[in-house]
Amino acid sequence: MGFVLRLFGRFQLLAATGESIAIGSRKHQALIAMLALSNGRPISRSKLAGTLWAERTEDHARNSLRQAFFTIRHAMEGHGAEPFMFDNEAGWVQDGELVTDVQALVAAAASGLLPERLDYYEGEFLEGLNFSDETLEVWLRSERDRHHDLLFDCLMRIANSLEKSGDKEQAVAAARCLLRHDPYHEPSHRIVLRNYLSRGERARAIRYYETLGAQFKADLDVIPDAETRQLIAGIRNPRDPTQRNYLASGKPRLAILPIVSLSDRGDDSHVAESLTRKLIGEVGRFSPISVVAAATMLAFKAREHTVEEIGALVSADYILEIAFQGLGETGWTLAQLVSVHSGTQIWSRKYSGENATSMAGQDRLVRKISGNLFQILMKHASESSSVDGAEKVTDGNLYLKVFHHVERPTLTGMIRARRLCNRILTIDPDHVLVRESLAWINFHSSFNGWLGNPIRAFMQARDIVTAGLQIDDREPYLLSAFGLAETYLGNIRAGLDGLTRAVDLNPNDGEFHTWLGIGLTYADRIEEAHAAFDQADQVSPDYHPIFLFRSDACIASGNYHDAIAFLDRFLTVLPEYNWARLLRAAAHEAIGNSDEARLGVAEVRQNNLLLNGRYIEQLLLARGPYFRERLWPMLEAAGLPWSK
Repeated sequence: MGFVLRLFGRFQLLAATGESIAIGSRKHQALIAMLALSNGRPISRSKLAGTLWAERTEDHARNSLRQAFFTIRHAMEGHGAEPFMFDNEAGWVQDGELVTDVQALVAAAASGLLPERLDYYEGEFLEGLNFSDETLEVWLRSERDRHHDLLFDCLMRIANSLEKSGDKEQAVAAARCLLRHDPYHEPSHRIVLRNYLSRGERARAIRYYETLGAQFKADLDVIPDAETRQLIAGIRNPRDPTQRNYLASGKPRLAILPIVSLSDRGDDSHVAESLTRKLIGEVGRFSPISVVAAATMLAFKAREHTVEEIGALVSADYILEIAFQGLGETGWTLAQLVSVHSGTQIWSRKYSGENATSMAGQDRLVRKISGNLFQILMKHASESSSVDGAEKVTDGNLYLKVFHHVERPTLTGMIRARRLCNRILTIDPDHVLVRESLAWINFHSSFNGWLGNPIRAFMQARDIVTAGLQIDDREPYLLSAFGLAETYLGNIRAGLDGLTRAVDLNPNDGEFHTWLGIGLTYADRIEEAHAAFDQADQVSPDYHPIFLFRSDACIASGNYHDAIAFLDRFLTVLPEYNWARLLRAAAHEAIGNSDEARLGVAEVRQNNLLLNGRYIEQLLLARGPYFRERLWPMLEAAGLPWSK
């Protein structure tokens, strides 16, 4: 048996005899962790020195690294074969001479059994370690996040495997270990509840749930999710298994009434039916919503029903009513969206000048209505799902809560959204739309400086949506997220291919035209990018992301005044979006408004110290050098430091 390295909890290096080997320096502990986590792959001296001593000159950093190698070897003398190997180029771990608790955890998950020492996993990764050096602190934060996810993934796999095999007590041990890291992790709480039920301890299960519910209400002002509530309902009343099945996906359901003609003419019913069928078909392209079939809705023709009655008959959350008058260029069409639950109109729009008698005119009209409608409906549904209070929480529409946070990104919102996504995937591993949301959580977090390594975040986003595309390779929301991830990683051709396929699958969604505009901007095809943004604005007028990404294209072409105008419109919706504020500061600096530029940079830096020149260099690695060389001097002049 060789050396053992504990990375969860406080750093501990143990000899084969079990004797603890003292490694006093925090940077030496980090060095050992870096080598151990490379799984035998050599790490270059320059990378090690640059990460551990980034604040020093290259010569001083390499000298510090040599001293660290010597100190570590000296500490390990007499305890067995040396596991850490160094030469003039790199450092690595000798195969078979060192075992980490991380490796033991992964092996245990593969076998479906608890690791030998479950108590090793009660602390966070390198607990108690922190650094004043920014580069090293970013590395540590990133590794903590990665190993937190790894720990949860492995222990949940172990707990589920043990529970399925009938070893419920061992499953509970794994679940309780997870709960020490996250006391709100409901899949673990459900394992505990099911264990009580299997032992016939219904009263204890009910008391456990009531304590849990009180804790959730006091700490988070929410109640446990639908699956947990269903479980306890079955425990409380085992004779009533027919509890309402709340769906994690929670798609809002839309019923489009047959379009009504208000004209005096009696021969335009075929136009109304054609428009109805086309509109239902086109709105059905939007996978985040559910649309009642045309055959069902056309059956309501010539019947008298209230909105509430129709909603109840077809289980719809929203009703779309459309009427038109006149069939030529002077005709008009009025669309109204009504919430079934409140009975109130939440949106209306009048469309003039489209000739509904022509196929082209019908197509343009349908495209405008469907593009407008989707954004309004999803905004209303997601905002409703996020409202506090028991009535709203019990809807169980977790995906809508995620959608709300992603559409209005904040640091706290991204953390909550990620947890909700993980909860949804626990309930439904094949949920594809939540994978697009996870990718966008990474995108927003990267451009706002909420993650330590944007390149790693983009790679993780690509991996997440790639897994989703294996489930459904024609989902446009996944294809667009995949295209953006590839674009941000510098794979422009692959990125544009994914973004173009998304537009082809649903040309009525302004989002897809917007994201295609980003890809074209990164490819330095600025005129085509503006054309894509024009298309986005036609199908989804005033959709705020258009303004942010169009401003990027304006800066790339030196059109700074337009960039500021677009960014001002975007920031009225999301005033705290750091990347927009930095772009606005750069544009102001470019036109000589230095005071405004410095104020913008200072506000960003007040909230986020990660956003500096070095971080932005990583963030924009895929952009052409011309853009980076133009942007950075403007931000530097506005007061953005390179590395502090």
